[in-house]
Amino acid sequence: MTALIIDDQEFVLNIVRKMMEQIGFGRIETAADGQTGLEVVTDVRPHVVLCDIEMRPMDGLTFLKQLRDGSDRTIRETPVIFLTSHGRHELVTQARALGADGFVTKPATVNVLRERIEQSFDGRGA
Repeated sequence: MTALIIDDQEFVLNIVRKMMEQIGFGRIETAADGQTGLEVVTDVRPHVVLCDIEMRPMDGLTFLKQLRDGSDRTIRETPVIFLTSHGRHELVTQARALGADGFVTKPATVNVLRERIEQSFDGRGA
């Protein structure tokens, strides 16, 4: 299975990559912002996206909105789990309204990440 990790912090990308390897993902792509993430999603078509919310120039909420508004149904329905350093209610509410599949608070653990990924697959019938 393939995963895409979108985060503007290199050390977060590396940590989450190692966790995804432990979970069993064979191919793991990364992007440093939402715009690059959209390009990678289109090219790679990952099974799941793990995405930071606060990035520049394109943040995670804008990434999710553009992903969900896309014309390709299989890309549009890709599960997206947000990695966040806080649980600010307004961001969570916005993300849920845009179609986020789950949230993992940083620092994440392998078990929590695995659980959220499984829940996102179950919720999408994967």
